[in-house]
Amino acid sequence: MRHLAILTVLLALLAPQIGAQYVRRRPATITPGPYTGPPVTFNGVLKSMTKKQLIVDLDQTDPESAQESMTFRFSKKTKFMKGDQAIKPTDIAMGTHISLDATRDGDQKLSAVNVYVVPPADKNAPPPAEKQ
Repeated sequence: MRHLAILTVLLALLAPQIGAQYVRRRPATITPGPYTGPPVTFNGVLKSMTKKQLIVDLDQTDPESAQESMTFRFSKKTKFMKGDQAIKPTDIAMGTHISLDATRDGDQKLSAVNVYVVPPADKNAPPPAEKQ
């Protein structure tokens, strides 16, 4: 009987420590949420388009820099506009100058929010006046 009492006391004292040795803790993982900042506007020429993404040759800000292309995802929520009218993505021809607003998804890829077809500049129009 005495051995049973000692064994019970030892088990009561050691049980929390024995169980704690086998607890597996997973490392904390960071899963980025959706980007909550404002969309950024990009301008360029439509190079190619699939059912889920479009590739745009961006307008060059520096004439000496190399041509840069960027890929943007789009979804059913993406709005495609020409003037004030909504259009389908397939209505935009390759080589058309576009402007688009994009944000980053949770996986840090760019996603188009709005895509606008930029009307061609009128060659007969006078250049804009400079502000002084």
